[in-house]
Formats: sequence, structure tokens, C-alpha cells
Amino acid sequence: MLSIGVDVGGTNIKFGLVDESGGILFQKKTRTDPDRGSSAIIGSIVQEINAMVRQCAVAYRDLKSIGLGVPGTADSANGVVIYAPNLFWKHVAIVPAIQAAFHMPVFIAQDTRAAAWAEYVVGAGQGMRGIAAVTLGTGIGCGMVIDGRIFHGALNTAGEFGHQIVELNGELCNCGRRGCLEAHAGGLAIVREAGKRISGVGELLHKDISSVTVSDVYQLAQQGNAQARNLTDGVVRYIGIGLVNLINLNSLEMIAISGGISNAPAQLLLDPLIAFVRGRAYEAISEKVRICKSKLGEDAPLIGAALLHRAGDRGAPRCKWRSEEKQTVS
Repeated sequence: MLSIGVDVGGTNIKFGLVDESGGILFQKKTRTDPDRGSSAIIGSIVQEINAMVRQCAVAYRDLKSIGLGVPGTADSANGVVIYAPNLFWKHVAIVPAIQAAFHMPVFIAQDTRAAAWAEYVVGAGQGMRGIAAVTLGTGIGCGMVIDGRIFHGALNTAGEFGHQIVELNGELCNCGRRGCLEAHAGGLAIVREAGKRISGVGELLHKDISSVTVSDVYQLAQQGNAQARNLTDGVVRYIGIGLVNLINLNSLEMIAISGGISNAPAQLLLDPLIAFVRGRAYEAISEKVRICKSKLGEDAPLIGAALLHRAGDRGAPRCKWRSEEKQTVS
């Protein structure tokens, strides 16, 4: 059986035809253009799914489900995006709209939770009881699977890893609070601090300071620039504090790291993070927890979305569907 995964991002929407082992048989992406509004975006999702199915010559009867990963808080039981700031969405009933077009189950989850589910089912977390998938990018997010279930939390906000406080009176975060991990170690924070703390960073990179990227900062650090290295060491400390808190609170066996920042040289990020956790986490578990790069990388949310139908029997909230709905092919 095949399933369709849709990873809805603030910049791009990714579509994939995925088999039960997590293999992506076909993949494409389109621009999101959030300014179009939710109705136009949902309409384009339906059109792109239809186009992909036709292009792959797949029969709808051979599709198990459609899964959606969204960048925000989702009500999985009712198929509603409660709040997705990067899309400017509030209370958007996306699943009923998709179900009105396709005669099959449709599932939805926050993208970080979909990524964690992918790691648990077909990635580095297979066979484990408690894992987390942490995304280090422009923002910092996290999804968890505990005892075989996607962990949503009683108030459906579990995994706001990037909004734990690491500085009491720290930098202002996009969430409106101060001192969040994301405001000190996310991609925007790294670039911001590079402009402040690396002397002549634009000249060193031969580019306008507004074009400096996280990759540029790590390149300078790797080349021996002391100010850049001081900055990347600070990123390790902040993320390390976050990981230790996450591990100590949830007794996790593994944390898989993905996102653009995770592509930094191992000696500047992954290796010192592992050392930080070994030296700071609760002693009974510090040597047991595994910290690694994601096996599935940036495809994890797409794969996890496609495999959300496998979460239902394990208690993860899922949206009901009505067998009498008619399929529409536009």
C-alpha cells in the first residue's frame, strides 16, 4: 500500500508518494505563498495531489491515506490547524476540505511530531520506547514519541523545545517572550549575533552583511576565526542545556537532530553536544541516551505525515472520515 505525504511549510509545500517502509517513490514541491490565504493554499494542495497521482499512474484505490504535516498547532482529532504563524492561519479546517476531494482517510499532525513519528517507525528510532526529533533551523522545534504514541500533551502543546527559557532576561523571541532557546540558538539568532560579534564579517566573507548565513558563520569558525568559534560554542551550550532538560524530564532513549544547523561540521556541533549531554544529564541516563543526526533528514516530516495512519492504533489522535464522501478529481 502507498500513502501520500504533504509537508506544508511557510516557504514550500512538499508532496510525496511513500511506501510502508518509508521509501519516497515520487516527490515534488511547490511554493506556499502564504499571502494567498488558506482557501487558495488548500485548493492548490488538492490540485497538486491529483497531478501527482496522474503523473505516477497510481489508482486511488491503491492509496491508503493522505497525511499532512503542518508548521503549527494542529487539532488532530478534528482536522483543524489551530495556529500556524508562518502561514498566518488560525482555526483552519484543512482536513475536512481535503476529505471533500478524496475518498480516503486524511490525517494531520504538527510537522515536528510527524518527523518524530517517521524516525520512530522507519528511522533511527526503530525498536525504542522514547525518542525525540529536534529540528535546528530558522526556528527550533521538537516532536516526541513515547511508549509507541505521538506525544501531544494534555493541552496539545508538547514539544515546544525552542521556547524553553535559557536566559531569564534574554533576547526577545518571535513568540513575544524573552530568553527562549530559539532566540539564542536558532538560525536567525546566529546570523544576528554574527553581525554584532564577528568583526568585519561581511568583508571576511566577501558579501553584504545582510546575506550572511548560518553556514557562513560555521565556515569562519572552522577556519579558525576566534569570534565565530566563540559564537558557535555558545550555540552548543544553549542547545546542550535544552537537550539535557529534554532528556532529564522525559527519560528519552534517542534524540535525532535535523534542520539546516545540523549540517554544521560535527566537531563544531554534534560532537560537543554529545559531550555536553554526557557531562550534564542525569547520571543514570547520560551514557545511555543516543544523540545522532536524523536518518531521514529533511524528508522526515513528509515521510511521517504519510505514515500517520499507522499511529491510530497506538492512540495518537486522528481525524474521523466518512465513507460516503465522494472523490473529486480536479
